[in-house]
Amino acid sequence: MDVALPGQIVTYDFRDPQTCEPETEIPRPLRVLQWNIERGYKLDAVLEILQELDADILCLQEIDIGNERSGNTNHAQIIAQRLKLNAGVVIEFQELRSPCRAPSDQGGGIHGNAVFSKFDMEFRAVHAHQPFDWPRRGMQVLEPRLGRRITLAATIRVPRRPPILAYSAHFECFTGIVGRTHQVCDLLHDSTHASIPHQLVFGDFNTFAHSLARFSTKHSHGWHRFRTLGMSEPEWWMENILSWSTTDGPLNLRINTTMPEHLRFSKETMMRAVNPGWWDPFDPVRDVTISNHAGWMTAKADWAFVRQFRVVRHWMANRDFSASDHRCLVLEVEHALESIVSEHIEANKRVARELCRKRTSRLWSWCSLAAAAVLSCVAFKIAKYNTVSRIPFMPA
Repeated sequence: MDVALPGQIVTYDFRDPQTCEPETEIPRPLRVLQWNIERGYKLDAVLEILQELDADILCLQEIDIGNERSGNTNHAQIIAQRLKLNAGVVIEFQELRSPCRAPSDQGGGIHGNAVFSKFDMEFRAVHAHQPFDWPRRGMQVLEPRLGRRITLAATIRVPRRPPILAYSAHFECFTGIVGRTHQVCDLLHDSTHASIPHQLVFGDFNTFAHSLARFSTKHSHGWHRFRTLGMSEPEWWMENILSWSTTDGPLNLRINTTMPEHLRFSKETMMRAVNPGWWDPFDPVRDVTISNHAGWMTAKADWAFVRQFRVVRHWMANRDFSASDHRCLVLEVEHALESIVSEHIEANKRVARELCRKRTSRLWSWCSLAAAAVLSCVAFKIAKYNTVSRIPFMPA
């Protein structure tokens, strides 16, 4: 098997020429999905779910090609061939074979992110900020590999409809809010300056630097993990990045709110942290997509942002995590006019305000409970003192 290098894009096309008519209009909403398939450890179960969903566009992460841990097979080719799809995979990493790896992590091949579809596609790679130096530090986390985090961007030509720009991203897990903020800002910048307004920005963004995970120096770096106590990382994203749109100004002033000067983001990051109209129909708190380590690492790690699309229906597949450690996000969408962008921006702001209100309410509840506990202790002490003082003194 010829092994591609990190940064290269590998393509496959197993569509049936007889059913792949370029001028045939699809008389229904497009079905699109986002899923991290966990290296394809349970590829048969993954394929069964994908066949049942029969999506038109699929953004998948953790695609293994030629790795021992996943049977030395080409998962991109197998998925494209079984589902009769067009496919592109950007290679993020060359997974080095090493004795320090557990058998379930053993490499020997390559690994990346993919976009599959029933339509013609052109691909390019998007990458800039790298919060973790994998070639130098991979051995520290027992995963020696060469390469870097790369997002695959696919221009999809849907018959008789405007083209779609679809992203398949996998953000760094061995970093924190700051590192992933830089990564999402790279993607926001690319999305804002793209000539195609109809966009699907899908991926595993690994937004889990909260709860007990914030105390892990392996998975959460920097002082932002402590300065965001009381909120999850998806909440922080909603309130500080996604709710700041182009109508609010060219610089996102919110991401530096309450931060001391030495922790503030640069002006360049503030310019990039402006939402051009992304909207995710799933709830940032309740719609959990990953629950690892006996539930101690639970979060909405996966996102399905749409831009200039109307979401007709959305739901999650693999809810029991039987095929992967991530749930699958499924949407049915229709192309929409530019006016829907302002609706989605307002929806983001509304969610951010509601999250802030709920957090304030929780804070007052905690303060009330703490005050009640203190008053109870004081009352007990006073009662005990009064009881003792009433006992008559009995001389010897």
